[in-house]
Amino acid sequence: STFVRARIIKFNLLSPIAQTFSGAYENVLSPETSLQISIFINAYGFGVTPEYRYYLSETLAPRGIYIAPFLRYQEIDGYESTFGGGLVIGKQQIFKNKISIDAFFGPSYNTFVVDEVFAFGLRAGITIGFIINSKR
Repeated sequence: STFVRARIIKFNLLSPIAQTFSGAYENVLSPETSLQISIFINAYGFGVTPEYRYYLSETLAPRGIYIAPFLRYQEIDGYESTFGGGLVIGKQQIFKNKISIDAFFGPSYNTFVVDEVFAFGLRAGITIGFIINSKR
C-alpha cells in the first residue's frame, strides 16, 4: 500500500447526547503518525484538544489501531478554565478513500485552575470524517 498524506475533517456523533458540537481535523504526518486537533462548543463554554496519534497496525496511517496522548484546555462560563490530558486508544477505518469512521476511548485528568480541583474522567467518541485533501 502507498503512503498518502491525508487530511480529514471529522464530526463526533456522540456530541449531541451531551448537547455539544464537537469536530476535529487530522493531518497525517508519516506512515505511522498524525496530529489531530479537536474543538468542542456547548452552552457552558468551549475546549481545545490537540493529540498526537501513533498507528500500531500494519496498515498505513490513518487506518487501523492507534494510541494517542492528548492535552485539553477548556473554558467554562467565561471565567473558569481547566487544563489536563490523557491517553486514548482507538481504531479508524477508511472507506473508498473518502470517508473515515473513528472510535476511541481512554482516561483523562483535568485540573480546575481557579478552584484547584482535580478530576479523573473518560474521553470517548465516534466520529465520521471526510478526507478533504491527500498528497502522496
